[in-house]
Amino acid sequence: MGLDHPLAQAVLQEVSGLHAFFEAWLSGKAENTNAVFTRVESSLGEEFTMVSPSGQRLQRPDVIGWLRGTHGARASQGSFHIAIAEPEVLLLRPPLVLLGYVEEQTVGEAVTRRQSTALFEVSIADRRRVRWLALHETWIGPSS
Repeated sequence: MGLDHPLAQAVLQEVSGLHAFFEAWLSGKAENTNAVFTRVESSLGEEFTMVSPSGQRLQRPDVIGWLRGTHGARASQGSFHIAIAEPEVLLLRPPLVLLGYVEEQTVGEAVTRRQSTALFEVSIADRRRVRWLALHETWIGPSS
């Protein structure tokens, strides 16, 4: 079972969609309303945890609170883009999918990369609803 599996495809679509939201949110192109921000809140499971690239462990309320305050944070820093590369299914045990991918952020001329490993739960009964359960990010150095 690989990236062509229906659950893996649902997870890849969610990763791309949420990062497109982050790009619009951080650049200020998305409207700063509760209705728009619901995109994030509805995607993160109640038990969601994240380990940031600096090693800080965050719970769902911390992540949501932090993201809420970042609207337009990249607007004055030049062009901003997020790309997802090198997706890899690390484990697929329905309804769980463990996905590895590289997130690349470009702000003006500066590029940062992080290796991400995310655990998802995909509900088949709910039109393949994908919920993020956990995320661990690690910086990738410039020479990697």
